[in-house]
Amino acid sequence: MGDDLKASTDALTKHMELMHRSIEANAKAIHDLSVNGSSASGGRPGTGEHHQDRPPKHWRPEFPHYDGKSDPLIFINKCESFFLQQRIMHEERVWMASYNLQEGAQLWYMQVQEDEGTPTWPRFTELLNLRFGPPLRSAPLFELSACRAHGDGDRLPGPLSGTAPPRRAP
Repeated sequence: MGDDLKASTDALTKHMELMHRSIEANAKAIHDLSVNGSSASGGRPGTGEHHQDRPPKHWRPEFPHYDGKSDPLIFINKCESFFLQQRIMHEERVWMASYNLQEGAQLWYMQVQEDEGTPTWPRFTELLNLRFGPPLRSAPLFELSACRAHGDGDRLPGPLSGTAPPRRAP
């Protein structure tokens, strides 16, 4: 029995020595990696930078808020960017956007839901832009479209006024 105990002790001692050497080798490798600046994140060596085409995993952008006092295209673009980055399903987009509406925009959306029900994302963006976007009259071609609508083609505004040059016969 004493020989078995001595053999077991010797085997454990050898095993502990192997483990100790392995730990020392791992510690040295870790030290060498930190000194050389290798990065497992894919950045340039020594900088610790992440890939430039996507944010770090722990970063989560905040969802934008909209109160109806500015151009809704900025809000819509930020929403769509958020949806793509976070891989939000199409069915959840209107819910997420409407949850982040504030003040007059929130009241407007409550009325839309009462009138039409929950719209699809494309319909939501269209309605939002129609309600809170810049008026049509601020568009550069508004005056031109107004002339066409009234049949005033001869009286075009600004630099478009005047007569067209005569056509040449073929």
